[in-house]
Amino acid sequence: MLNNTEKRYSLKFVLTLMLLASALTCLVIALTFGRELGVFNGKFRYVREFSELLTLIDEFYIGEYDMAEVSAMSKWGAVAALRDRYSYYLTPEQYAEHLESANNRFAGIGISITIDDYAGGMLVLHVFRGSPAETAGIVSGDVITGFDGEDITHLMIDETRNIFARPIGSTVELTVLRETGVVETITVVYDFVFVDPVSYDMLYETIGYIALSNFDTGSADSFISAVDGLIESGAEAFIFDVRNNGGGRVSELTGILDHLLPAGEIFIAVDRHGNEDIIRSGPGVIDLPAVVLVNRYSFSAAEYFAAMLREYDYAHIVGEQTTGKSRSQILIPLSCGGAMRISSGQYLTKNRVSLYDVGGVTPDYLLEMSEDEFTLFRFGNLEKEDDTQLQLALSLLIGH
Repeated sequence: MLNNTEKRYSLKFVLTLMLLASALTCLVIALTFGRELGVFNGKFRYVREFSELLTLIDEFYIGEYDMAEVSAMSKWGAVAALRDRYSYYLTPEQYAEHLESANNRFAGIGISITIDDYAGGMLVLHVFRGSPAETAGIVSGDVITGFDGEDITHLMIDETRNIFARPIGSTVELTVLRETGVVETITVVYDFVFVDPVSYDMLYETIGYIALSNFDTGSADSFISAVDGLIESGAEAFIFDVRNNGGGRVSELTGILDHLLPAGEIFIAVDRHGNEDIIRSGPGVIDLPAVVLVNRYSFSAAEYFAAMLREYDYAHIVGEQTTGKSRSQILIPLSCGGAMRISSGQYLTKNRVSLYDVGGVTPDYLLEMSEDEFTLFRFGNLEKEDDTQLQLALSLLIGH
């Protein structure tokens, strides 16, 4: 049995341990918050200055303001200050839309738009197959000037985001200016829009034509299915069209390259410390002549795809100089529900070429479209026989 003296010493020992544990916990918390706030790397000064700015706004500003909007703009400005065109902040709403579109699926009416320089309003660039907009009769070249009776000719693209956002199943009345000058009111129902990034056809009975609009989710499976299907139908050569292709996922790109190319390096990622991460293809190969069509709007994975096919002596390239993007980005979800897309590395071709350093892919056969031709192509209204770049590609393969 413990005597009173032993009990006192035992109690003191326990209390001492508890105090040490509490002190250690406080130290860990302080170090953690200190690290997050930048106390140890000189960044705390800027955190303090921003906090001071918010306090002064709250104390002196005469009008009303939305703190959530102030916060969103500050995040956008922080990433924009990096002066990297491929890094940006996404609000929670934009992040949700991005996740849907990256899966080649989105909620809406099924159109892509830009500002109309002449009438104002939203110029319809493309109408997705099977979409509510196509069902309602919207076509490329239409200009949307009104939304449920509200004039939108004064709005910019970003300002249309909120008014175009509607729940699935809801309807909207669009005021549409046709290319003929006729104005119509068209009712469209919102739904999920599924976008197949691949379209294909057989030209001259033996030349498989495959147009790939992006390298997002599902594009590799769809592309491979198109290749194999065309070969079964008698294709002896291919034209791969990645004009106006904005890129996408590395996994989709490498899945396509692995199907086409022989065993070897098909993607070389380089991190910020210069370390290489190499993806290799298996032994299978589609050993048929090919041409890749590119233009000034072939970005990222699209131009890398063209460059790799040429480096493996698999294809010639026809079209225009591409963009020259060789930085890779990661998408980081934030606690606010939004996300930050930021450049975190770069990628090189098999021959260790940075497409950024060389200013993009230079075609073997350089041929630019006229502005009229490109306008038709952008709207999907350029007939194949009038597509000079496609016709050049065909001439290289016919009788090969």
